[in-house]
Amino acid sequence: MADPVRYTVDLSKRLHHLVRTTLRVPDDLRGQALRIVLPTWTPGSYVVRDYVHDVQTITATAGGESLAITPDGHTAWRVTTPPDVTTTITLEIFGHSPTVRTNHVDDHHALIIPPATFPWIDGNADRPHEVTFEDAGPIWSMLPSDGEVHRASDYLHLVDGAFEVGDHPSVTWQNAGVEHRFVWTSRAGQPDLATIAADAKQVIDAAIDLFGGDLPTDAYTFLCYGWDRGGGGLEHRDGATLLVPAHSHGDVDARARLQSLIAHEYLHLWNVKRLTPAGLVEPDLERPVHTESLWIAEGWTSYYDELLPMRAGVWTSDRWLKSLGESIDIVTRQPGRLRQTLREASHQAWVKHYVRDENTINAGIDYYRHGAIVAFALDMHLRRAGVADGLDAVMRLLWERHGRSSDGYTEQDVENAVSEVAGSDTGWFFDNHVAGHELPDLVEAAATVGIEPVPSDQTTTPPWLGVQVAEAPQGVRLTAVLRDGPAWAGGMSGGDVLVAIDGHVVTTGNLEAVLTTITPGTTVACHVLQGPNLLERRVVLGEPQPASAWRWSPSVDEPTAARHERWRGQPHPSRGVAEA
Repeated sequence: MADPVRYTVDLSKRLHHLVRTTLRVPDDLRGQALRIVLPTWTPGSYVVRDYVHDVQTITATAGGESLAITPDGHTAWRVTTPPDVTTTITLEIFGHSPTVRTNHVDDHHALIIPPATFPWIDGNADRPHEVTFEDAGPIWSMLPSDGEVHRASDYLHLVDGAFEVGDHPSVTWQNAGVEHRFVWTSRAGQPDLATIAADAKQVIDAAIDLFGGDLPTDAYTFLCYGWDRGGGGLEHRDGATLLVPAHSHGDVDARARLQSLIAHEYLHLWNVKRLTPAGLVEPDLERPVHTESLWIAEGWTSYYDELLPMRAGVWTSDRWLKSLGESIDIVTRQPGRLRQTLREASHQAWVKHYVRDENTINAGIDYYRHGAIVAFALDMHLRRAGVADGLDAVMRLLWERHGRSSDGYTEQDVENAVSEVAGSDTGWFFDNHVAGHELPDLVEAAATVGIEPVPSDQTTTPPWLGVQVAEAPQGVRLTAVLRDGPAWAGGMSGGDVLVAIDGHVVTTGNLEAVLTTITPGTTVACHVLQGPNLLERRVVLGEPQPASAWRWSPSVDEPTAARHERWRGQPHPSRGVAEA
């Protein structure tokens, strides 16, 4: 076996958000011209992040003497090592970005994201890689470790994980005989870790059952950081990094969001990390790697990240139903769905989904939520066609054939698996709803398991302005103006600040009330700030667009009841069985 590449991490300047990383060049590479490369993106997050931006300095030394190290392209350097002494490469890196994809280092904790921290030696990524920390305190790692040295089988193994440094509270439990850990990091107090663990254990059991009882890891670690805003997660090979609002302990909705987030990232243990789109099996970390399958990798996962908490009993059926209605409204009312397909959204994630602006809603779709709705419709189609386990059966077949595969799966592999499970050609579904812009018949899909729409009441809903809004120091900031909606037709733009309607000053607190006093079809004078300019726009208000409502059908026939129970794991609510 080749000598490992060894890194040492020095956090002695963590108060100033600085990480010092030293790479020791293996001795068998002495006397060679080497290319040292820092990734420009991280697996699981498909956007160029330019981690090189945070490199403050980079130096090379050998035998106490400085070596010349010169830039080579966008995110790499070249150095020639002497033949008789060991060479080290040292980087000082600034880390003060509280996300799950970037380093965040201070005197309380250090979240170390390997792609942002550890460069690789070009042509030597297949070597073992080892990491040690200098006097840093407790280390929470996703890599095998003897307590001092954290070992990765190769460079991709190293960057597909994360480290948390600090004396933080944690909780452990077991699923299927495998140890799971949840580590909490925040200055804002500690949530009930026992409850989090109990919820996670139930959700994880449901995930394991989805994949036929196969759990493809020897240990799993959640690193959860509590911050003042935002949220999200990033999957890793044997763990996940999570970001949640720090002051949401005890909030019922926040607890449900965490349950769903845990489900989502944990499902990636199979779907993405081992059941992998072909183009992402050995990704090039210097440049974007495109795939058309993110609607499967993320969309199907997003469908299950709410279904599994319901199956596990930590979500009520009514919570799931409410979320379904919200997702259907977002997907059906997004103008961008007429301009971008699911396949295109997957391929263009690098320049669309992760690079958002005020016109994003008009230019494309969200392959997470849109993919989840299409996955729901596909699941329902299969069950209506007599496939008892629906999309579950497809997931298991794909796992059996392509899980842990060195080649990954292609779009055609997925289409073939769906057709095989269905017992008929389902290419039309992919042509219409994945390669095309057509939405599935969601009323028909929902009826498969006893769900039906509720007629809406428009009398309590204000006229439609066709905007999305956020607070502004004065007025209401239009974060988006929906294409072909009333505000769009009147010449308003995303980024404008709406200050008054027909002379009435508006804020996010009173906008709906002001609109409610006006009859749909009325032309109103909207005054907006567009940069330094105060402009008047004449807008014809549209008919109300109330949120759709869905319910469990008051009564269902026996085939529907049977499909529902097989799908959810519990009887249909009309059968009068109380939820746990």
